[in-house]
Amino acid sequence: MNGIALNFLRLVDLQFTITLHRFPFIEEQRPECGEERAVRRSLDIDGRHQPFWTLFQYTDGGVEVVLQAFDNIYATVDALRMGLIGNCRRNLKSEDFRVIDGVRRHVEIVIGRFSEGLQVMSLEPYFLRATNSFGFLADFRFHPEAAHRGTRRALELSLALSTNGQRNVNYYADRYTNLAAFVKDYLPNIFPLALPGGAQVSVEPHLTQLAQTRLEVKRYIVGSNQEAKSQFMGVKGSGPLKKGPADVLLYFLYQAKDRRLSHALFRALRGDSFATFLGMERMFGVKLSRESVRGATLTGFGLDEVQRARDDVVRAASGRTVVPVVLTPFGRFDAPEKNAPYWSLKHAFLTQGLAIQVVSTETVSNKEKLKWSVAGIGLQVFAKAGGVPWKIRPKTEHCLVVGIGQAHGIRNRQIERYFAYSVVSDTSGTFAEVRVLAESGNEESYLQSFAGNLHAIIDEYATRFWNVVVHTTFSIRGRELESIASVLEARQQTKKGEFVALKFNDRNRFFGFAAEHNRYSVTGCGTDFLQWKWA
Repeated sequence: MNGIALNFLRLVDLQFTITLHRFPFIEEQRPECGEERAVRRSLDIDGRHQPFWTLFQYTDGGVEVVLQAFDNIYATVDALRMGLIGNCRRNLKSEDFRVIDGVRRHVEIVIGRFSEGLQVMSLEPYFLRATNSFGFLADFRFHPEAAHRGTRRALELSLALSTNGQRNVNYYADRYTNLAAFVKDYLPNIFPLALPGGAQVSVEPHLTQLAQTRLEVKRYIVGSNQEAKSQFMGVKGSGPLKKGPADVLLYFLYQAKDRRLSHALFRALRGDSFATFLGMERMFGVKLSRESVRGATLTGFGLDEVQRARDDVVRAASGRTVVPVVLTPFGRFDAPEKNAPYWSLKHAFLTQGLAIQVVSTETVSNKEKLKWSVAGIGLQVFAKAGGVPWKIRPKTEHCLVVGIGQAHGIRNRQIERYFAYSVVSDTSGTFAEVRVLAESGNEESYLQSFAGNLHAIIDEYATRFWNVVVHTTFSIRGRELESIASVLEARQQTKKGEFVALKFNDRNRFFGFAAEHNRYSVTGCGTDFLQWKWA
């Protein structure tokens, strides 16, 4: 790969100036000029950095200051934003764009109008430190009308679903296509921009290329501790890393009209139908016989009927490991108004400790689709029965990963119930456990329990792991982060090894494409993270 095309439009010329007007900084005397309110900035005046109120527009009492583009990055970004808004107002109709206020003020250009909502392209001025350049982040969005929110057509227009109503596997390619069309059709009407002071700037008519580094090839450990480049080929040749219980019951549930489809799925899982899958017994050691397979009909997917079927499954299992395989007219990735029963079905069985395998009738009725799906279905059934098909050869051995999440109960913008949990695994991907870290209606007792239980987890695994990585979501709160930091600081005082905490934001503003490939591949560009590290 030559590089990754980031959703960033770089300025052609970075040698330009902007003009500000400064005023003495007096907290209660903030100048204004039209829509513009003064911003406090630190300016270098006669070799000394001093705070001033600053405006881009001239007003009485202001002293003109001319800055080079890199003298004050934040001022330059604001000047680009002002120039963008000004050009949109001059060159576009008022209904064809809108200024979105907030922490990151940006402009949205309307590129498609539908009864269900608006397709827009957002432009946000940005300084890209990776290339030391100014420009604009561009991104596609869809804003549905309230009456159409969550409908199939709205999800298609948002690119979440394809035109046939299925999950859009070309989501990022479609975003790239929209962005490329926007660059071609709309940029000439917006650029060049006139900046405060009169400088003219424009953007390059293509996405900025970033250098990339290739990750090492994954190596999988399968049966007999053998190493393989491919998961399925490794399991096919050497068997799974760990077999599940010897006595597993597969319990098929289906509506009466789908009985024929349940038989087709059973034959495919047994390995009778397609060369693409050898069958549960030959691949995973799960035997499908008269004694290990049962089936029953459902009259529908209402809560009462689902609970009745669940109780029947529990009785039939009589303590054996059981995996219910449920054929449904809906799937996980269907529109919300169609797949609501999917989640209630999952929940009903999980309350009895049963992980079910849901298979849509649309998948089974399409022979070609079933052909390429049955191996994945079989893999999920095997894992839900307690088997471990493979693990990854880790870069760092003996490394514990503690993923931390939270689900606080909030009412009237106040937290009424604090709840945190952990998912424990290692860097090979081998799952260990899910554990509640803390639950309380009082913040102080919650934080005390949070820190204590995190400390206990690390202690419990200390004999097998001497490196620890804590993964947290970006939404985790400051006091919880302080608790994590205090635990890791205490550990590094008494234990050898490496202790790292990473805080990831999976909703960043960046995406990238390997545009020279037939299928554009999204990268993990720009994921924000916060790290503490002790050795």
